[in-house]
Amino acid sequence: MLRKFTKLGLLLGLLASSLVFSQAGNVGINTPNPGSTIDINGSVAANYTAINTASYNLNSADFHVSYNGTANAVFNLPAAINGVGNFKGRMYTIKNNTNFTVTLNSAAPETINGNTSIVVPANQSIQLINTGLTGANSTWEIVSASASAGNYTASNGLSMSGTDVKLGGTLSQPTNIATAGNNLSINGTGKILVGTNTVPAGSANSKIVIDNGTNNGALQIKDGTQQLGYVLTSDANGLATWSSTVTTAFANNWTKYTGTLTNPFTGNAGGDNLPTGISVNIPAKGWYFFRSGITITSTCNDYWFYIGGIGEVWKAYCGTASPDPINFVPRDQTRVLYFAAPGIYPVVAHKTNFVVPTGFNGGNPAFYLDFVKFQN
Repeated sequence: MLRKFTKLGLLLGLLASSLVFSQAGNVGINTPNPGSTIDINGSVAANYTAINTASYNLNSADFHVSYNGTANAVFNLPAAINGVGNFKGRMYTIKNNTNFTVTLNSAAPETINGNTSIVVPANQSIQLINTGLTGANSTWEIVSASASAGNYTASNGLSMSGTDVKLGGTLSQPTNIATAGNNLSINGTGKILVGTNTVPAGSANSKIVIDNGTNNGALQIKDGTQQLGYVLTSDANGLATWSSTVTTAFANNWTKYTGTLTNPFTGNAGGDNLPTGISVNIPAKGWYFFRSGITITSTCNDYWFYIGGIGEVWKAYCGTASPDPINFVPRDQTRVLYFAAPGIYPVVAHKTNFVVPTGFNGGNPAFYLDFVKFQN
């Protein structure tokens, strides 16, 4: 008997060296001054269970359950208990070590964060805690989930699948992308489609497609230059602003030719594309009003200045043949020409036959040619 009491005393002594109970009711393990209900100065071990079967019911003995099976699995959570036996605060960690899925079901009508079930994707894990609630309540809450356990869709148009976060989820709330001064670029050979997910006919080379069906107003651009009746026009760099289709202030917008005029009619034969040494610099496509004046003194012949592929800017036909040179009239002429693209356009000349004028560019004022854009 003495030996038994001696062994019991020895055992109690060993326990006393490890467990310390404070007056406040706290329990300390390997610490003399526990600051919490249980204060452990050392490692903690909990039950580890490895499952290979495709169906498993979690129970009170489980803490960490790893799935290592060869097919999609279904794990069932225990039903909540009201009153004695309530396991509020119980925690489960489920780790999926396979390339399959684990569907985690709550006991009806209970839920997990409002869902009757969640999915733990391949090679992911999730940790749950019991709320102590019963009935149609969130009996379980998700404490943590790696990457995308549950395959949730984010509220800002992202979706998660496994470890992959993808664009393409449902946008379920207003979303603002604040670039904070950074550029947002979309590169590649694809297209941006608005209002449709089908590339319409004729859009093979388009980068942005807007399909508003039969409704007016598919595009709105406001930059302060917009006004009723204005059209969107581009500068040489493709920068677009709103502008009027008609230029009204002609007097302030005239542009003259560039270069130095030379007499193109000195040859003893006729011909086209005779160089004049001058050109016009057209800033943008559209309709232009030209005015020009030149004096030519000659016997009967035809003379004119023109822009190849566009049209003439000055022209004089021989009227009545005369043995003596006369001044060709009218001296001052106007034209309306359309240019399909901006650029520098040479002004060339035409002479019908071998007649060389006896006078060129005489009078006052001397030769002039200027132009103004008046409509897109």
